[in-house]
Amino acid sequence: MHFPVLIDLLIIFSLALLVNIIFQRFNVPSILGFIVAGILAGPHVFGLETNPDDLELLSEIGIMLLLFTIGIEFSLKDLMQIRKTVFLGGGLQVLITVAITFILTFWAGYAWQLSVFFGFLVALSSTAIVLKVLQEQSLMAQPYGRGSLGVLIFQDLIVVPMIMLVPFLTGGMEHPGNELLWMLLKVAGLILFTILGSRYIVPPILHVVARTQKQDFFILTILIIGFGVAILTAILGLSLALGAFLAGLIISETDYNHEAFGNIVPFRDIFTSFFFVLIGMFLNLDFIATNVWTILLLTGIVLILKTAIVTFSAYFSGYRAGVALTMGIALSQVGEFSILLAQTGRQYDLLPIYYHQMFLSVALMTMVVAPFLIKSGPGWLLNILPSRLYHKRLKAHSDERSVENYSKLENHLVIIGMGQNGHNISHAAEYAKIDHVIIDNDADLVQKEKQNGEPIIFGNAENIAVLKEAGVERAGTVVITIHSASSTYTALRNVRRLSENAYIIVRTRHVEELEHLYKAGANDVIPGEFETAVEIFTQVLKHNLVPEEEVRQMAAHMRENGYGIFRHREYETTEPFLPQFSISAVRVAHDSEVINKSIGELRQNDVFAEPVLAIQRGEDVVTNPSDNIQLLENDILVVMAKPEQLACKTCVFEPEDTTVITPGRQNDF
Repeated sequence: MHFPVLIDLLIIFSLALLVNIIFQRFNVPSILGFIVAGILAGPHVFGLETNPDDLELLSEIGIMLLLFTIGIEFSLKDLMQIRKTVFLGGGLQVLITVAITFILTFWAGYAWQLSVFFGFLVALSSTAIVLKVLQEQSLMAQPYGRGSLGVLIFQDLIVVPMIMLVPFLTGGMEHPGNELLWMLLKVAGLILFTILGSRYIVPPILHVVARTQKQDFFILTILIIGFGVAILTAILGLSLALGAFLAGLIISETDYNHEAFGNIVPFRDIFTSFFFVLIGMFLNLDFIATNVWTILLLTGIVLILKTAIVTFSAYFSGYRAGVALTMGIALSQVGEFSILLAQTGRQYDLLPIYYHQMFLSVALMTMVVAPFLIKSGPGWLLNILPSRLYHKRLKAHSDERSVENYSKLENHLVIIGMGQNGHNISHAAEYAKIDHVIIDNDADLVQKEKQNGEPIIFGNAENIAVLKEAGVERAGTVVITIHSASSTYTALRNVRRLSENAYIIVRTRHVEELEHLYKAGANDVIPGEFETAVEIFTQVLKHNLVPEEEVRQMAAHMRENGYGIFRHREYETTEPFLPQFSISAVRVAHDSEVINKSIGELRQNDVFAEPVLAIQRGEDVVTNPSDNIQLLENDILVVMAKPEQLACKTCVFEPEDTTVITPGRQNDF
């Protein structure tokens, strides 16, 4: 069997892995590692004979998936809220870049058509590189991350009319006005389709698939929607990437966006890597060596020019100077769609081969330095600029991205699994006014609970993206009540990976799983089968008229002997949130001097001064007892006091029955 493509892919992946492992030691971005792997695999080093069209197809899939995930993360509401950045900031940046590039190149003696085309090429930045680095650095939520995305969205939209204008520049468009009008109508139709699809078409489809609780069905459905809308836009003469972005926007409006995002990310990362490998393979090292000084000079001019233009456009659209300058640095490179546009120029003989190779060399050089600029830019500016220029925004700026309530929560409770236990914990949290978020993968249940106002997310807790959406990194307590043992273990490991400080309580079915779960990072594990046995045993004792106190002691003894050796391990997160506050439960001894005396009398005689919260008398409980109530033998008093405060009362209460209840973390259950 002959399969050279698979062999070449194996070599490329091996090179990429080896290079990135070496680069990681020096904190070099993985993007650059893929580019270097492409250089090594290219014709000037190892000379792999892989068909470039194969890699180009794989890289285009990667760009599609990248835009798809961006659309999922970025809803239509978010898009409308940054419309000022998209249309004003992005429009200004493209217009000014094209104009200045045209003036410089036309003044240098180039034809006006080629000068305009050079402006098109320089105006576009790399969506793949910028967004990948921003996502890796968790900077998408920062003002400059959102602003950069807004400008990139406009660039990705404007590339379509740019491609359509290439025949006009060469005289190959017979009726440019009609064709441009037709293109605008198609874009308007796609926008209408996106709105209708996000409301009436995709949500019921995803709900039906999600009810099956089959992850493979769900992933296939997401891919069908993404590729289907992308192919639809391609049929209409627009870009695949634009269609993928619109498909992501459609899914972003559903309750299943977080689960979809987490499942697509691995595919995106794999296919996007082909794009960067392809960039490296495009580099002509002989051409670069011959024209090295010219390439470096043009690279510097492009970086400086685009930084200045983007900075001005962002500042004009409402961003502070520091944020605008950071955006300028982030978007200073030339983009992948510029390479695609350059190939279109070659097809129409608009771009001579020498200038095409020169452009590729300059573009790829800007892409090589881009990851370092994006990662280091904010740090440089923080050290150079006054904080008021960097951190604050103009009050008139209205492009602040909306944030889910979950992203604002801190030290909150995350409940994984909305079964009966999760339901009870949620109600208790609601009653105690504790901020909480629920995760469940039952589509019907999630839909029902959302209608009831529950803060619930659809998704699988084995999915890191879903856990991040619930704010697990900032959670004080996480309760896992999943029925599947393997899913429980995976969710536990993922939660502990995201947060070292969260107090994790796990409910499991079997006692033998306790040690395994504790080693995986649980702070407390409650075995369901054992608790059921204890409850049955206590009911048997009560039915046989065993005193309540003895039943309690026997149940505690069972728990201690049954699995107590695994419980109540000390972690740094278990400090009480009210360390000076203790509640004690004490019993009135049979020979106590307080029998038949009221609480008021005891206070007057300084026998008993601590606040009494409740009195248990047999099966009755009196809360907030008045000073007139008389104490009887075997009454149990719930008192707000520390153990040392009760030590002098041994003549009044039985010391062996004193139980200290010290509150732990506010969100613990």
